[in-house]
Amino acid sequence: MADTLAETLTRQMAQTRANTLALFDIAEEETLRESPGFGFRPVMWHLAHIGVFEGYWLVQKLRGQAPLDERYEIIFDPIKTPREESKDLPSRGEMEGYLERVRERALDHLFAIDFDQPEPRNAAYYFQLVLEHEQQHQETLAYLLHLLDPSKKTRPPGTGAQSAEPLIESSGPTKEMMLVEAGPALVGATGNEFAYDNERPPRTIDVAAFRIDKYPTTNEEYAQFVGEGGYSRREWWSDEGWARREQESWESPLYWTQRNGNWSVQTMFDEGVFAPRDPVVGVSWYEAEAYARFCGKRLPTEAEWEKAASWNVERRHKGRFAWGDEQPSIELCNFDYGFWGTTPVGSFPMGASAAGCLDMTGNVWEWTNDPFNAFPGFEPYPYPEYSEIWFDGDHRVLKGGSWATRSSVLRISFRNFFRRHFRIAFAGIRCAADA
Repeated sequence: MADTLAETLTRQMAQTRANTLALFDIAEEETLRESPGFGFRPVMWHLAHIGVFEGYWLVQKLRGQAPLDERYEIIFDPIKTPREESKDLPSRGEMEGYLERVRERALDHLFAIDFDQPEPRNAAYYFQLVLEHEQQHQETLAYLLHLLDPSKKTRPPGTGAQSAEPLIESSGPTKEMMLVEAGPALVGATGNEFAYDNERPPRTIDVAAFRIDKYPTTNEEYAQFVGEGGYSRREWWSDEGWARREQESWESPLYWTQRNGNWSVQTMFDEGVFAPRDPVVGVSWYEAEAYARFCGKRLPTEAEWEKAASWNVERRHKGRFAWGDEQPSIELCNFDYGFWGTTPVGSFPMGASAAGCLDMTGNVWEWTNDPFNAFPGFEPYPYPEYSEIWFDGDHRVLKGGSWATRSSVLRISFRNFFRRHFRIAFAGIRCAADA
């Protein structure tokens, strides 16, 4: 017998919380109470913030009850308490006690909800919202933990990670481009499955023929850009990109270090080696734009990216993931901490898109050229702070997911968004060109 929705949500929430707590076991509490750098809040701040968000939607909004702790409502609200004031935090034990109380209150009402009847508040959406919020914060935690000295971290047990090796180590050239013929592209979320307001309403866009890289840009390819003066030759950079490069003294991707003339790439748990066929990671939109110009190419538009990733011309069908609608698995892509890092491009041939592109779901996020803005007909729901306030012209859309992205967030329609100078994300590059 299939689980009821309430049973499914209870199981998903329990597994998600176990995964969250396991991430906090990667380093000692003392380490997590400090900022990992770049002005970010202490890693530990995110633990109680997850609970405050859950309490707001499932206890206050859905049940109409008062907050469980007014103090937490201030300390762990990113607007009420700015980053620089987020240092005086409760202990981890106290935070976990708060999370348990919130969860007990949230689930107390769950099995009494009749999900088949119209709700004055969309109960199912609120629960999915809370789940996805926590899963997205898990990836944010991975970014912040990645910044820490590897000697201060240990691989956590019991997080659901496969800790496996890629099924196929790709070989052959990586510079191949795929031709995508002119025609319609269905952009945005379709169907009734959970999606954010910025993914709706879906729309069909006529897209001119274009070419797009079969694989994400590799470390080896990006090293050529660096070696040929990529960070010193002004002609490949926009005015704003060059100003930011000079301001922050960028000379290579964030996680690269040069020793004795050789590059190494820091991974989550060690100083790393230079894996030439792994996708480059830790580059800003400005760097991605400069690299594309160096190659005589450009970054894809969001519509181009979605078409190459999800549109099956023969079936006239938009897949939920690059390979179609089948749920993600370790045979199809690198996701959900399955390898605790990037894998060589092309390692998952079964995960190819209908256009023949590989690694469009998982491994690394990919910058697009488009600003993060509203689709025609956009309506903020259930709160404007998730999307609407970031339609500022600076944020750019990223697509596809990374090795630390949970399965729901891997959907093709999901629109990640970061400022153009943001570098700590597990983000890389896939170039495009006119046909």
